[in-house]
Amino acid sequence: MEIRPAHRPRSWPLLAAAAASLMFAAPAFAGHRPDHRLGLREARAAARASVVDHQSYRSIKSNYPLVTRSCWRSRRAVRCSLYRWAPNPCALDGGDGPCAQVLTRRTWLVTVSRRNRRTLARVTRIADTSSSDLQRERARSSS
Repeated sequence: MEIRPAHRPRSWPLLAAAAASLMFAAPAFAGHRPDHRLGLREARAAARASVVDHQSYRSIKSNYPLVTRSCWRSRRAVRCSLYRWAPNPCALDGGDGPCAQVLTRRTWLVTVSRRNRRTLARVTRIADTSSSDLQRERARSSS
């Protein structure tokens, strides 16, 4: 003689309802992640604002604008390279005295990341190069 339960529960409707609710709820919660991916346009604006606020930018006496060279994604952040030309090396430090008339460029490397829903931009490196250095470098790479 075989013993059978009087009522056998059917669990598939319950599983189907749970799967359907997850399918509809997942997109709603996806937009509310605290550290969503940083966009390049937002990173470019934050990097530019960071450089403009930096003392090394404010000391430059030049009519040339700040130029964003490029922005690229790294593993956890976006990095941007920006530069500004100056008429001579003394103009980079805010000086007006006699100085060699060599076009000089100051370049900033800025790392932009997102933490706790805030965009953080930090100047990572500053480099000064003159046009004569750039010409030498181009001549060396072409030969």
